[in-house]
Amino acid sequence: MRRVRAIVWIGCVGFLVAFGFVASNRWSYEYADSVAFAQGNSSANPMRDMMRQMMQGVVPPSGMTPERLPDPSSAGAQLLVQYCEQCHDLPSPLYRTANQWPGVLDRMLGRMDMMGRGMMGRGMMGMERIQAPSTSQARTLLEYLTHHAMIEATASELAAGSAQDRGVFSVTCAQCHALPSPSIHTQQEWRAVVARMEGNMQLMGKPGISAANRNAVVRFLQAASVKTN
Repeated sequence: MRRVRAIVWIGCVGFLVAFGFVASNRWSYEYADSVAFAQGNSSANPMRDMMRQMMQGVVPPSGMTPERLPDPSSAGAQLLVQYCEQCHDLPSPLYRTANQWPGVLDRMLGRMDMMGRGMMGRGMMGMERIQAPSTSQARTLLEYLTHHAMIEATASELAAGSAQDRGVFSVTCAQCHALPSPSIHTQQEWRAVVARMEGNMQLMGKPGISAANRNAVVRFLQAASVKTN
C-alpha cells in the first residue's frame, strides 16, 4: 500500500511539474512549431545537401516550398523553383529588398553559367549539369523577385518605439537580412512572424536569442506597426 501511494505521489508531482513547464513555456511550443513550419518539405537533392553543409548561414534556409511563394502559379515563381532549387533551397522573395535582388540575381546567373559549363562535359563534382535561364527568363525572374521583395524599414519607422528595443531589433534582424518595415504586418501578426524567423535562424545556424531580446523585438515591431498602419 505504501508503495502504491509513493507511485501515485510521484505521478502527481510529475504531472504538476509537466503542467507548470507547459504553462510557463508556451513560447517554446510556438517556437517548435515555427521551426517545423520553416523546415517544410524540402526534397532531397545532393547539391542542396552539400550547400546546406558547406554554406550554412549563407544560402537560404530550408523549408520554403513552391506553394508558399507569393503568386505561386506565376511565371516568375515557376522560374524561381526551376532554377534556384538546382543548387540550394528555395529562397523567398522576402529574403532580399528590391534594391538588393538585381545584384544577387546577377551573381547567381554567373555561377549558374560557370557550373553549367562544367568540366569535361559534365556538371561540377559529378553533379548534374546546372541549367541557366535565358535572358528573357532572367528578366521575368527579376521582375518577380523585386515585385514581391521585402519592404525595408524607413528612418521614420525605425524612430518608433523605445531606443533600447530598436537596438535589439536592429542587431537581431540584421544577422540575416535588411531591417523589415513594421508596416508589412499588423501588431497582432508580428509575434508569430518573429517566431517563424527564429526558426529560420536555427536552420541557418545563427545564434539563438534570449526571451528578453525576443520580447524586445516583438515589442518594437508592434509599437512601430501601430504608428505606421
